[in-house]
Amino acid sequence: GAGGKGEPSVKGKVVAAVEMGGTTSIVAVASAEDPTEIFDRLEIPTEDPEKTLGALAEWLDRKTFHALGVATFGPIDVKKGSKTYGFITNTPKTLFRNHDILSHFSRFPVPLAFDTDVNAPALSELAFGSLPGSPASAAYVTVGTGVGVGIVVNGSPVHGLMHPEAGHVPVARMEGDAYEGGCSFHGGRCAEGMASSASIAARAGIERSKLRELGDDDAVWDVEAFYLAQVCVSVALIASPEVIVFGGGVMKRKCLIGLVRKHFLELLNGYIGVEKVTKHVDQYIVLSKNDAAGLVGAVEIGRRALIESMT
Repeated sequence: GAGGKGEPSVKGKVVAAVEMGGTTSIVAVASAEDPTEIFDRLEIPTEDPEKTLGALAEWLDRKTFHALGVATFGPIDVKKGSKTYGFITNTPKTLFRNHDILSHFSRFPVPLAFDTDVNAPALSELAFGSLPGSPASAAYVTVGTGVGVGIVVNGSPVHGLMHPEAGHVPVARMEGDAYEGGCSFHGGRCAEGMASSASIAARAGIERSKLRELGDDDAVWDVEAFYLAQVCVSVALIASPEVIVFGGGVMKRKCLIGLVRKHFLELLNGYIGVEKVTKHVDQYIVLSKNDAAGLVGAVEIGRRALIESMT
């Protein structure tokens, strides 16, 4: 958890956090000692950048805090020193394309950290999610209007060329699946194109808002799981995290996680001969127990920026 050995004391310090999602955005203040302790928060719909970010920053004008963590949907530029550091870059959400997110918060004279809305919850799941076997690495997969994957290895979010964008890994089409795909970049060739909430609604022939009325026995859930399992296979084979945690609105459908595990094992066909996969896949592919994982993760990246500024 937070407060590792040798870290300076953050007693009494407050961290502000912003979590920007495709549908809603949240701003909060929390304890630097325990990021799960949220003192106050505001939730607003994500509209255009000026309106949304303006409202979040205005709320913070009335608060006292010592660091700020910002977690947002991507793709984003997380490379410090880059000309577009702090920007959302090539997003399907056209209003936010090439938008400088951090500029809205530059008036606050505090250490600032910036990461994706999936790296942040991957961090908080590892630090505070009471995951089986206390792993040091995790992937966090969110399934909703899009599919996003965050990866944390040795306690740090993965950054390199950019950050993981495994929601767009290529997937093989399920036999008999006629849905053409919904990704604005890859159509039906990537996981997001074939497994976002819009794809489930389209296959079922209903409005997205009616998804909760679909029965658990509907065939679409098995199709959905087949594509999500392919994401798990790619992530497991490439990054080899000790656990894969699922969150997001679509995963509130309780029958889904079991179907994902089933397809994952079928697709691997015995290849990863590790007991956690072969015998205890229910401890390898797990559901997030924390609805606030993203927000707590944003607090955690802010807390880390605070500690870095003190050392």
